[in-house]
Amino acid sequence: MRKFKFIALIGASALAVSAASTVTAQAQPWRYHAVASDSRLTTSYVDSLDWKITNAAQRGLISWNEARDLRAELRSVQPLAYRNQTGQARPFEIRRLENTVSRIEAATSRYAANDRRYDRGYWRR
Repeated sequence: MRKFKFIALIGASALAVSAASTVTAQAQPWRYHAVASDSRLTTSYVDSLDWKITNAAQRGLISWNEARDLRAELRSVQPLAYRNQTGQARPFEIRRLENTVSRIEAATSRYAANDRRYDRGYWRR
């Protein structure tokens, strides 16, 4: 009987500790509850997109005017990346950041519209 009481005491203390840690974890003050876990939405990645835009313009994938427009979009969402990383971004701000990052990635990774292979008929069948 003594072993049973000892095991019951251990079980009760384990439950009490887990219940106390759960209550503590639930009491954390999250502001908007919308922290995105996408690694592309961090400040370091958003800052690195500026290099991708410049590189794509130098390689001829996008025009310099388009690069200027993409940089302006990037500058407008850089504060949102910080707000997202600190957990202060609202859901609509996270969606705007995701859309802008996706648009910049798509623009900097596409094939050039003035690729000479298209003019020579290699891709026409």
